[in-house]
Amino acid sequence: MMDEEQDRISNLSDDVLAHILSFLELRDAFKTMILSKRWEKVWTLTHSINLNNKSCVRRFDQRLSLDKEIRRRTTFINFINGVLFGDNMIFPVKAFTLSYYFGYADFIRHRHSPYLIKWVDAVSTNDLEKFDFSISIDCTFPVLNMPPTLFQCQNLVTLSLESINRVLICFDVLESACLLSLKYLRLVKVRFEEENTLKNLLSGCPVLEELYMEPGDTGFKSIPHFYFISPSLKILRWKREEGFRGYFVVKAPKLEHLHFVEHSMLGFSMSVSPSLVSVVMDIGSSLGHHGHVSVKKLFQGISNAQKLEWSTHHTFMAKVELDNLPEFCNLTHLKIGSCQDLYFVSSIIQHSPHLKHLIFDKDHFISGPMTWSPPVPVPPCLVSHLETVEIIAPEGQTSYEIELILYLLHEGKVLKKMIVTPFSCMDLRRKLWESPNAGGCKIVFSDFPAGGTSR
Repeated sequence: MMDEEQDRISNLSDDVLAHILSFLELRDAFKTMILSKRWEKVWTLTHSINLNNKSCVRRFDQRLSLDKEIRRRTTFINFINGVLFGDNMIFPVKAFTLSYYFGYADFIRHRHSPYLIKWVDAVSTNDLEKFDFSISIDCTFPVLNMPPTLFQCQNLVTLSLESINRVLICFDVLESACLLSLKYLRLVKVRFEEENTLKNLLSGCPVLEELYMEPGDTGFKSIPHFYFISPSLKILRWKREEGFRGYFVVKAPKLEHLHFVEHSMLGFSMSVSPSLVSVVMDIGSSLGHHGHVSVKKLFQGISNAQKLEWSTHHTFMAKVELDNLPEFCNLTHLKIGSCQDLYFVSSIIQHSPHLKHLIFDKDHFISGPMTWSPPVPVPPCLVSHLETVEIIAPEGQTSYEIELILYLLHEGKVLKKMIVTPFSCMDLRRKLWESPNAGGCKIVFSDFPAGGTSR
């Protein structure tokens, strides 16, 4: 820019400039104040705080001295205090994003880090629309109690709380929250001890559409029941590979997508959702290896699903429950992961009359004393709907797996394609190649599902 006439960007309105600067980290937006008098206050109009303090942290290679870390940390803290409370105050704050790493300086001069809670409390007003707060730490950590004002922001649309490496964040919603506009809620390694905390939180989110939860190791030790009750929830994702020995209850009549990973639980019940599209269930039992989980109420709740991925690892399901499965009338895609029970495969195929696509994922059957008994009568989907079967197989195949696959090939009257991956499963390949099939099915052997040789 040689002169003022060529500086077309400075002639834009304050609203447009502030919108452009809102995409920058706040410290970079702040630097624009030196451009000219026109720019001195533009950055304060962004209504957005986006900060990351990793540049203030001493690395393990010690290139940043402790004294320098303390100076940088102090400068960082003073900058935010100025933005929230000082002469350069941004008001109102509509979007607050902070990635904060606890370094050595925090434990020397700011052990309890009260300024973090002070910042959260300052931005927790009805003007706030987005709140994204993540904390990372590698050593002894403080526990941060989120202020109750955060759960009273009536215009908040997105709320994300995340602890990285350790459980740091906790909160108690002992009375109903008032998040009237909240649509997306993400809680990663967040701790709360009361059973009613989540129930009260969700009751204060009348338009919530998506909930993602990934609790930490000490997240829910004393909670016997876990309630997901929401009249508006469309997407529910829960991920925990170490269980808390609790019982899950899902009541979400508008639920469309359920993704549930929990390897140690006492039980699961779910009310029927008419709009359910996809379900991923990767579950286990708190009883440990070879435990038993009652799945009757779960099956009733997911019976409307169009797509289902199922893994149960070392958990057996009672035969009497599998004999009384509900009809999966909408199910067209089924993927079987780790499964301890071949009888489950037989039962769910029998109760899925419109199944079109069936996938057996790698390690779909855990080694153990199992036998394959063909379902009687032949499942309706094999006669009229099942078009593709894909076997993503381990290197070796057991006899009962081969029997199951040959059964599908023989009884699949409308089966168009069977894909076997990897190509190195020679015994299975030979038997499939030699076996007659009812509908002239194309058999594809491949290292990847998209390619390979075919019969």
